[in-house]
Amino acid sequence: MKFKNYQLALITDEKQRQYFLGFHSTAGYVILAPDGITFVVDSRYVSAARKALEPKGIKVILGVDYAPLKAKASEIGAKTVGIDFGNTTVSGLDYLKKDTGFEFVDISNEIAMKMAIKTPEEISYIKKACQIAEKAWLEVLPLIREGMTERELANELEYRFKKYGASGTSFDSIIAFGKNAAVPHHETGNAKLKKGQCILMDFGCLYKGYCSDMTRTMFFGEPDEKFLKAYLAVLTAHVKCAEGIVNGMTGYEADKIARDHLQSLGYGKYFTHSLGHGIGVNIHEFPGLSPKGQAVLKENMVFSNEPGVYFDGKFGIRIEDSAYISDGKYRPFMKDDKSLVIINDGKITRKKLFR
Repeated sequence: MKFKNYQLALITDEKQRQYFLGFHSTAGYVILAPDGITFVVDSRYVSAARKALEPKGIKVILGVDYAPLKAKASEIGAKTVGIDFGNTTVSGLDYLKKDTGFEFVDISNEIAMKMAIKTPEEISYIKKACQIAEKAWLEVLPLIREGMTERELANELEYRFKKYGASGTSFDSIIAFGKNAAVPHHETGNAKLKKGQCILMDFGCLYKGYCSDMTRTMFFGEPDEKFLKAYLAVLTAHVKCAEGIVNGMTGYEADKIARDHLQSLGYGKYFTHSLGHGIGVNIHEFPGLSPKGQAVLKENMVFSNEPGVYFDGKFGIRIEDSAYISDGKYRPFMKDDKSLVIINDGKITRKKLFR
């Protein structure tokens, strides 16, 4: 690997190690050098790491300190090391400087940009994570019943993640009934489902270290006209983004599609968060699709499309797919048509609000 302002890069963050190695560990560090990659890790992981990584040309060294980093720097005559300041504490950086004697430069932007463009293999992992999440969601719909708690529904969903091959959740599942759905990042709890409430489910799972992210809003009972009108507004905002997002557009321009549409329908002030975020080994990555998003969307970037509206003390609606840019256009990973799911007297129906 070639660098501009430094001779070596040090990767200490758990998710970034996963990205550069394709191997998960809770310890160790990665050395990126012009002549290759080295993983330094303790005895808990060294055997498995060698088996997984050495066939790919990655050197694995048993170690618990920075002696291998200093040895590599001495070998190539390096005095400057790149590190992600965004994932390094002040005390951690001070320790590194004292222990190694190197000058450290911030490479957070360089790492973010590199991680944002997904390889075909990464896209295949995210696609699989999305397929698992969507399949699990469809399977729990018939289980939804009056008196069920948010936590019980989350448990049913997450059990199916692992059943179908996920290693876990990509974030804490958000299950929100009724007025709880008006809080975009509601903490799933013991609220019980009642007739006449919406059900907001925001969830994702991990497959080979890569995340999926999906939100669906359903209704338990018969929705009134206010809910149906708001759902249609969010759904059309989502669809307009799917049709309008293209390669070369900024995150600001993508967000503006949804924001302008909701504003035109009188819902602008109820859309209280950004349209989306990058997705990869982290559930929130570069680029941001927001009113401040100046990053340009490029081929093979993966991100969320999640417009929403929230009415304090009443209900909230969010519709989200994970998607990516391919051949210059927006491509969703999810296949569901996002028509409104209504659960009433044990029956599940789909209400198509527009063609």
